[in-house]
Amino acid sequence: MAKRIGSRLFFLIVVALIVSGLVLAATPEFSGEMILTDAKGKVTTGKIYVQGTDKIRQEISDGDEVSVTILRLDKKLSWTLLPEQQYMEVNLPFDPNQPNLDLEYEVKTLGSETVNGYPCQIIQYTYQERKYGILVQWFSEELGFAVKTQTKDAKGKVTSTVEYRNIVEGKQPDELFEIPSGYTKFSIIPKLPFSF
Repeated sequence: MAKRIGSRLFFLIVVALIVSGLVLAATPEFSGEMILTDAKGKVTTGKIYVQGTDKIRQEISDGDEVSVTILRLDKKLSWTLLPEQQYMEVNLPFDPNQPNLDLEYEVKTLGSETVNGYPCQIIQYTYQERKYGILVQWFSEELGFAVKTQTKDAKGKVTSTVEYRNIVEGKQPDELFEIPSGYTKFSIIPKLPFSF
C-alpha cells in the first residue's frame, strides 16, 4: 500500500506542479471529477478541489480505499492522509509557481479545442532531456487551469492522462486544504518507550 501511495503521490505532485506553474489569468476555484488513465489503459477515478493557484486537494478511489493528498504550494509542502489519523509530509524543493530552471523545454501551441465545456489552448512542452518526454495540456484561460493533461515518452507514446470533468466553479471550504484535527505526523522511526 505504501508503494502505491508513493507512486500516486509522485505522479500527482508532478502534474500539480506543472499545472500550477501555468496559471495565466484566472484564479481557479472549483471542484470536479478526476479521471486518471495510465499507459496500460487502467482508469482510476477521484475528486479534485482547487482554491487559487496554491491549494489543491486530490482524493483517489481504489476500490473501498480513498487516498487523500493535499498540495499546499504556498508552503512548498504536500500532505498525504494515512490510516489511523496520520499524515505524511513531503517538501517541494522549488517554487512551483516558477519554471523549474533545471528542466529546459520547447513550448508549442498546437491549436484549440473545447474540453468538457471549456475552450482550451492545446500547449505542448517538449523537454530537451529526452527522459522527461513530452507534456501536452488543454489549458482553459477561463478556468485558470488545465482541464486535461497528457504525458508522453520521448517517442510520443502516451504514458498517462489526467482529465477533469463535471467541474463546479465556486468557493471551496478552507478546511479541505488543512490537516484534519487529531492527525499526527507519520514517522518511519517508531517512538521508543524510553528515552536516552
